[in-house]
Amino acid sequence: MKKRLFIGTTVTIPSSELKKIKKDISNLDIFGKWVEEENLHFTYRFLGEVLSPFIPEISKNLMKALSNVKKVEAELKGLGVFPNNKTPRVLWIGVNAPGIETIKIAVDESLKPMGFKEENKEFIPHVTVLRIKKFRHRIKFSNYLNKMKDHLFLKTTVKEVSLIESILTSDGPVYKKLETVKLL
Repeated sequence: MKKRLFIGTTVTIPSSELKKIKKDISNLDIFGKWVEEENLHFTYRFLGEVLSPFIPEISKNLMKALSNVKKVEAELKGLGVFPNNKTPRVLWIGVNAPGIETIKIAVDESLKPMGFKEENKEFIPHVTVLRIKKFRHRIKFSNYLNKMKDHLFLKTTVKEVSLIESILTSDGPVYKKLETVKLL
């Protein structure tokens, strides 16, 4: 049996901040699927479909690789989009955390013995909040993103990293932590 997995850190963003973004986005005629508050996270590495017998080894390697990694202070700050402002598909909150690269490197190192290839894309820590289906008013939206680029949503400490199963359902994904490693 296979499980759809990723390695990440869950976050709790104040509901008042999320309500404000939702209202602003609605006023800009942007439509899509909002990520449920309990599913908010940032991802260090998406693993995809993994055979169940390999999960204990991934957990063991992850725990070993992160055993000497320290907690990181983080700011959830600013809004951005992927892939770009002309054709936005994902609205996200940025994760500004000096030292988070150390966690990413440890995660990647833990996966090498399992045959996972290095990623070719730049690591941009972020929390996805909306999957955009339709939008209008490109200039108004760009202005809004610019206005929000320095908005501080939350200061937090990254205290743990989890191996998370993503169970896809008709109502959206359900996340289940399989292993959690506490940072020093």
